Amino acid sequence: MKTTHFLPLSQSILWITILASIIILGGIGVIVYQWLQLQQPHLLFALILLVVALLSCMVLIPRKLTVTTEAINIHLLAWKINIPADEIVKIEHYPHGIQSSRIAGAGGFFGNLGLFTCKECGKHLSLITDPKDVCIITRKSKIPIVVSIADNSVFNAIAEIQEKN
Repeated sequence: MKTTHFLPLSQSILWITILASIIILGGIGVIVYQWLQLQQPHLLFALILLVVALLSCMVLIPRKLTVTTEAINIHLLAWKINIPADEIVKIEHYPHGIQSSRIAGAGGFFGNLGLFTCKECGKHLSLITDPKDVCIITRKSKIPIVVSIADNSVFNAIAEIQEKN
């Protein structure tokens, strides 16, 4: 059995993403204009830095979650994270979210993406598009992954994998 669930951005993360993208794209436009006028190398460095910041967040955004009996796949823009069922130690559902502190990554721009820490599971990889409803997937050999779930049917499908192990 295979179920696929799309992970929409929450309203607050959507607005943060839109506003931050407009600011970054505006900054890119100003830097390109200035660079064409002045030809200064430090402007080119600033341009590269802004483009890398924008693209790195876009690449990390989780788009969908595929749950099969063998694995959980978190599909990002450029690749997918495969979590085999035998690697899963524990799955916990937090319908009201968790309080996390960012170590490295984006907090609100395209989601809460990157390395975070929280009291529930310590250091973890955060792939959250909606902070109100999350699931912590604890793995045997790697740090836990915290991912948004679109509805309870997603958690039920994930919980079935845990029951089979």
